[in-house]
Amino acid sequence: MDTSNYHFNSDSYDDARFWPRMMCDFVTELHDAAGNKYICNVVDMSGNGFGIITDAKLMRGDLVNVVEPMTKARVVWIDKDRAGLAECK
Repeated sequence: MDTSNYHFNSDSYDDARFWPRMMCDFVTELHDAAGNKYICNVVDMSGNGFGIITDAKLMRGDLVNVVEPMTKARVVWIDKDRAGLAECK
């Protein structure tokens, strides 16, 4: 799926297309707020976040820690096993 033209409805992520997306494909680890660890595949990155594929049971608004690139992020959208994360600043 080409995520660069895919529109996700999100009231809190109105700058979703402000930054251009760079497609990528690498595996990293994601930790949820409870400390559970999941494998995730980063499929695209932008200046303020990235898109992932994971089996983690995430909800919009969840805070997560990503091991590589090391960052804390907020879940801004979810579509089945895909999620968009915005870097917390």
